[in-house]
Amino acid sequence: MSLSENLMSLVLSFIYIGVIVLSALFFYWKLKWKGESVRKFIHILTSCWIFILVYRMDNWLCMVLGPFLFIFVNGFFVYGGYGVLLGMGDRKRDNGLIYYPISLLFLVILYIKGAISSEAILTGILIMGWGDGLAALIGSRWGTHTYKIYGKYKKSIEGTLVMFAASFLVAYFFGGLSPLYSMILAFIAICLENFTPLGFDNITVPIISALLTEVLCRL
Repeated sequence: MSLSENLMSLVLSFIYIGVIVLSALFFYWKLKWKGESVRKFIHILTSCWIFILVYRMDNWLCMVLGPFLFIFVNGFFVYGGYGVLLGMGDRKRDNGLIYYPISLLFLVILYIKGAISSEAILTGILIMGWGDGLAALIGSRWGTHTYKIYGKYKKSIEGTLVMFAASFLVAYFFGGLSPLYSMILAFIAICLENFTPLGFDNITVPIISALLTEVLCRL
């Protein structure tokens, strides 16, 4: 792809993220969505940006610029107190908005260097975006069977099952893994999401899922 095509894809990326944020503001202020629902709406749709990177970019500078900038943009959003505009106010949880682009930047660099494949980076990012996001949305709405992690973090069995299913489908269809390997990866993903505290699952889930996908693809 030419440099101009890469730049157009970069511009498209910023437009896409901008539309997501504006939509989230509309849903929170006009449709009265809960803050957690808005957070996961952003979480799920921003993960889909990885399709633009994998299929529409091959210039390394354009590929790293988006995640790099959003580390600082999200940091300003969280620590500048602007999270309240979207119903966010839990600093420890909101830090996940910063950890997410850090993970993405790390995986993009590995992808550029050829250390991981397109299947691996797609799987890692989409498991975090779709798996964790859908688990929270469905778990908060229909999760009636709950359990606690570390004696205080409440999870629902329904949400956990949704993350397992979403992770399995991502690993199978985007990672190209066998059903058995997809189940193994999905199980590891829900363990990472359950036992990584304070938003750090935005680091452990995508990175470890991507690296494991790369390993499993080579077996």
